[in-house]
Amino acid sequence: MKTLKQEVQRIASSYTEKKKQALLVIGLIYQGERHVFHFGDHPIQKRVQPEEVIFEIGSISKVFTTSILASMIQRGQMKLDDSISLYCPQIRKNHPIQIEQLAIHTSGLPANRLLRDVQLWFLPKVRRDIYCQYSLDELMKLLNSKKWNQPKEYPSRYSNVGMGLLGLIMGWSLNKTYEQLLTEYIVEELNLSHTFIKIKEHLKEKMILGHKENGKEVPPLHMLDYQGAGAIRSTITDLLSFLSAHMSADAGSPWYMTHESRLKIGRNMSMGLGWVIDDTGLICHNGATSGFSSFMGFRPHSKTGVVVLSNYRNRITQDSPDRIAYDLMNMLDHESKMK
Repeated sequence: MKTLKQEVQRIASSYTEKKKQALLVIGLIYQGERHVFHFGDHPIQKRVQPEEVIFEIGSISKVFTTSILASMIQRGQMKLDDSISLYCPQIRKNHPIQIEQLAIHTSGLPANRLLRDVQLWFLPKVRRDIYCQYSLDELMKLLNSKKWNQPKEYPSRYSNVGMGLLGLIMGWSLNKTYEQLLTEYIVEELNLSHTFIKIKEHLKEKMILGHKENGKEVPPLHMLDYQGAGAIRSTITDLLSFLSAHMSADAGSPWYMTHESRLKIGRNMSMGLGWVIDDTGLICHNGATSGFSSFMGFRPHSKTGVVVLSNYRNRITQDSPDRIAYDLMNMLDHESKMK
């Protein structure tokens, strides 16, 4: 019978082949213990342990955002059925979009669209966060347009702008920045030491550079307005602590409410607050930036969890952290049933 290390090597070791300066770091929670594995050959490993290498986690940031939201709800600082206009004076009163709609992507706010990319060529050059095709001023104008004159149910449409707006609104409601919320509600609560947004001088040497699909290095990500959609940086160690806190959340915990299915988004999938839930019981989210790919997920019934971090953005046709994570979770579930 193969050891856990051998099984992980079988599933993941080929990922870094033919990728220059690639680093793949995997964290597992299995039978109450944490395990970390790494693959690849990157110069950063000469000065930093893989457990402390800092990656961009992309859209995994969204479940940090909804975790903060759940904590605020438990403290009575916000409600899911609140209108977004309660916390945003630039938006007309009694706006039909509610907080919950931002958290489950049913606000009607736009996803990234090729047509919008074309439009941007002809619009004034203003500051727009990457992956968010509207400046904050443009978004306020959109929200005050006729589209939202009447309440309407919109289908689920994944929106970086919507989740980014949620992060902003939560901050505005308490006169704090999104990163201050991240620090107060998650970093300090879980005693995380390497989870942040704005680059910190004393942690620079632990930050690994990302790579495009073709191997070209990309500079670090900078998001200013819509940080709640994808701006967080972290390590495998901190992410395992965050994941463990979710896995141990009971019905009295604010984070438990983020795992509850609220909307069907396909034949085999549903949406929680931020999290995607599949028909096997896997609660998960993936992430990507210009130079990074990532995945986080867990199955409550088997008490297994996985985090996969890569300093490469993957082509759709390539092996990806998603595929590796699914294979690892299935392997762990199989091992659990055999014992």
